[in-house]
Amino acid sequence: MVENENGAHAGPENRFSSANPDIYEHERKGIVQTLSEEFQRLADRSQDAIYQFDIGSQTFTFFNRLFLDVYGADKAGGRILSLESVFARIHPDDRLRAKAAQRDTIKKGLREGEVDYRIVNPDNTIRWVQDKWTIMRDSDGQAVAIEGFIRDNTRRKQAEDEFILSIQNSPIGCYIVQDAKFVFVNPEFVRITGYSESALLGSYPLDIVHPDFREAVRANFIRMLKRQRDFPYEFQIVDRDGEAKWIAETATPIQFKERRAGLGYFMDITRRKQAEKESLEKEKLEAILELAAAVGHELNNPLQVIVTCSERFKKMARADPEGDKLHRLMEKNIQVLREKILKIQNITRYAAKDYVQGQKIFDIDAGSGEKYE
Repeated sequence: MVENENGAHAGPENRFSSANPDIYEHERKGIVQTLSEEFQRLADRSQDAIYQFDIGSQTFTFFNRLFLDVYGADKAGGRILSLESVFARIHPDDRLRAKAAQRDTIKKGLREGEVDYRIVNPDNTIRWVQDKWTIMRDSDGQAVAIEGFIRDNTRRKQAEDEFILSIQNSPIGCYIVQDAKFVFVNPEFVRITGYSESALLGSYPLDIVHPDFREAVRANFIRMLKRQRDFPYEFQIVDRDGEAKWIAETATPIQFKERRAGLGYFMDITRRKQAEKESLEKEKLEAILELAAAVGHELNNPLQVIVTCSERFKKMARADPEGDKLHRLMEKNIQVLREKILKIQNITRYAAKDYVQGQKIFDIDAGSGEKYE
């Protein structure tokens, strides 16, 4: 930094002397040109195709070398760029969608927009690109220009397609959730839930979860995405037919279409749960049968003593009306006891019934084979 004749610093803000307007304008143009050329070189080194489009004149006012290479057309005297040459390179099935996406961004007053589409190379090979743009507007809000970056996503698209194909054919139910909605479901997931693919896509995952499990499923799913849980969790869903099914699930975070998403692995374990229940009931039944045999044996001996005493008491009770009444009551309950012991000895299955305070006890009548004879 140096001082001028008046002692002021000649910094960037007063580098050009107002006393020499011709020199100022010449140097200004030189610097602007240098900056413009430097920006052009920087843009040409970019791996993205960059462009600026003037809406009024319908012409491209700026583009880098890659954009020209991809979207330009060979004409006599060199390579030119026009709207026709750009749309000629977009796959015919994607042209209307690409035009509509940009047009909707302008009409809706949005600042930014994007669209994925295919480009047909001169050798007829296909590449996938993502076009992202910003709308430049005047003080009245009218769109005057479009500035955009176009990225080649062919490798990502191929990898994504291969990934989708792998889980599409998986024997395990798979789904992808993004923005709290299903964006992909494979055939096995469709089979398990009973819902069609169209019905599932765009719906909320927790809608098919049994209400009793929704909060736990949501918490466990989030914990797995955050790597705070690494083992499956189990819950019930309600399928399209209203049937409850047991599910074992794991989840992992992924990138899907360049955005965060969750991948879920979804297994129907209803049969396993039923087998576990049957196994548990079998174990309970075995324990009860062992207990029933012991109880029947232990009760029969004292019952025989009671019966003998009852027979003797019968002779003494005949002369006393009150005693006779008590004896008949005794005989009635002896018969009840005999029936209960017989049912205990004939238990063939596990059965339970409600008891006090939410508890359950073994149901002798339901568990006895006599009920089914």
